[in-house]
Amino acid sequence: MDILKIVQNTIKEHSLLEENDRVLVGFSGGADSTALLHILCTLAPKLGLTVACAHINHGLRETADRDMNFCRRLCEQLGVPFYCLCADIKSGAKAAGDSEELYARKVRYDYFDSLGFDKIATAHNKNDVAETLLFNFMRGASVKGLSGIPYMRGNIIRPLLDVKKEEIIGFCRENGYDFVTDETNFEAIYSRNKIRLDLIPQIEHEFNPNFVEVVTRNSRLFAQDSDFLEKLAQEKYSGEIRAEELKSLEPSISQRVLQLHWKKSAMCEENLGLAYIEDILELAEKNRTGSRIDLPQGFEARLEYGVLTIAKKRDMLSFEYKIYPQKVLNIPEIGKNILIYPVSENGDFYLDGEEHLTVRSRRSGDTFCPVGMNGTKKLSDFFSDKKIPRSKRDEIPILTYKGDIVSVGGMRSDRRFFDKSNKAYKIEIKEAENAE
Repeated sequence: MDILKIVQNTIKEHSLLEENDRVLVGFSGGADSTALLHILCTLAPKLGLTVACAHINHGLRETADRDMNFCRRLCEQLGVPFYCLCADIKSGAKAAGDSEELYARKVRYDYFDSLGFDKIATAHNKNDVAETLLFNFMRGASVKGLSGIPYMRGNIIRPLLDVKKEEIIGFCRENGYDFVTDETNFEAIYSRNKIRLDLIPQIEHEFNPNFVEVVTRNSRLFAQDSDFLEKLAQEKYSGEIRAEELKSLEPSISQRVLQLHWKKSAMCEENLGLAYIEDILELAEKNRTGSRIDLPQGFEARLEYGVLTIAKKRDMLSFEYKIYPQKVLNIPEIGKNILIYPVSENGDFYLDGEEHLTVRSRRSGDTFCPVGMNGTKKLSDFFSDKKIPRSKRDEIPILTYKGDIVSVGGMRSDRRFFDKSNKAYKIEIKEAENAE
């Protein structure tokens, strides 16, 4: 079966393209992307495709301009729209604190996305799958990490995943398709290059000449298993994680549930490192309220009253405002509106004056005299009795009069301000309409 038919079958089997799709080819000028461009141009009339190319000049090699000019000329010959971005990857990566490889990947896909095409086609092939699986395995990967490269992720498609590198080069040579060669691909100074140039050829020579075929086939099996486990995890994840429920799950499901919670909380696509997942599972196992661990990107995992949360670490909130009866006070720090107003009876508190009322955040050492109790009580103990998570305590507005606590977030008043011979007041606390 020739490559064109293989690619057609891949597109059909995995529903990579729909009729009249606008497809952007990530075009480096190498053999893989050159073959992909020619194949999609051949299929375009039949499928009603609109094909365009995008090239990134990373400015990292002396031959970068040569590659860019080659890509532009070929697109002109084929009548394909050509988009190009020249990026200073070295400076950008340094400023971002990323590796050049990671930063270049982000720049590449951000640029592709900005062009607004239906699909983005990249030229990953079977050899790339084998390299990725070995690379992930040596770093320590889950089943998902051993699943290779997916045929489709979002609007990114990979039509060449069922074709080997040597077949792609043969296809280009048989059809007289010129391509450029990135000389750094032959320098065994990067881990992936060492896998490509040294490890895989040695395995093929000494152990299994069909190693790439075997690895890619196994990666598809891993992908099927991973998809099944992901589906089970989705069914178990409700958006909230309780320690006891997490402990009751099989390890392969509990880890995936935590990954789902991390991605939702951090709003990212990347998995959390396995070491962090194990630390969170240990946190849940001990189930001690108030315990927490640091996570990447300024996040932390906290366990409070049996509920596990992942959120940004933050300093203690601090606010203080004067408040006047019958005037709504907005507190932007907590996204709340507060209103106090006089009533004829059954007030939340009672005062003989109004001029010294304030609303503030809690402070270390706060105490008050709760209605219905004798003596004083620490505010921190009151919150503990109410099982209010530590992460929420700073958001509870404290109403005070001449420095003394009158009411704690409308939940409990101070008995010193419950003399019904004074004027009665009600408290209303609502979410502000513009609160995020």
